[in-house]
Amino acid sequence: MIFPVIACFGALAVLTLIAAATGYRGLVCDAERGYPVPAHVASDPRLAERANQSVAFWCTGASVLSVAPLFLLVPMLADDTAQTLTTSSLAVLATYGLALVALGRMPFALIKRYPAVGATSR
Repeated sequence: MIFPVIACFGALAVLTLIAAATGYRGLVCDAERGYPVPAHVASDPRLAERANQSVAFWCTGASVLSVAPLFLLVPMLADDTAQTLTTSSLAVLATYGLALVALGRMPFALIKRYPAVGATSR
């Protein structure tokens, strides 16, 4: 039961690190290698730079925080004694994982809210 949890957090760490690398390389608004963003964000250099920084920041944080449970889980897997996770610990890990997924999705939700150039705010 420990290995699937390790695999999920490991996959989450890798996927959010790939998204962060896309932001660091400035490719978030690239039509072929980036992510779907509103047209006004892709066409405005300042908004595109802001989108890249946002994805890099939030996804790096999610990736680093995804590795934290692995420091406790991997030694449990390597231990010779048969250890299992309790239902409450699985619930805590599942909640933590959902929070990390929300953290990784945060920049993409923010990018959709970027105002278009010339738009009036109320």
